[in-house]
Amino acid sequence: MKLLGLGMQILKRGQSSSGQSSRCHTACDCHQPCDALPPCPPNPFWTGRRVVIFSMLTFGAGVYTGIYVSQNYEVPRVDDPKKLVERANEKFRELVDGKKNTPVEQIVKDIKKEAKKILDD
Repeated sequence: MKLLGLGMQILKRGQSSSGQSSRCHTACDCHQPCDALPPCPPNPFWTGRRVVIFSMLTFGAGVYTGIYVSQNYEVPRVDDPKKLVERANEKFRELVDGKKNTPVEQIVKDIKKEAKKILDD
């Protein structure tokens, strides 16, 4: 709406400077001057207060959803960030080095990893 109002005001200024009177450009041909458009609202929609309220509502909905899912579904625990970083670094090294294991070697390697993981826990 703000952009539309600005465009209409610019069009009216252009017509009045070219010598034409500002008349309605509707199909009614009433030949009366158009009313000026209301000024744009001075305040933006996303004020600091609204941002805080919206953020609190979003955070609350996320917490509620997380609690609901953890209570009603069997969700495995997430590894520590240190373990996740180690795993990501290992995958990155595999990609950079270009090591490709055969499917049998990959299965054996995965079984060893899982066995080590179970023994560590």
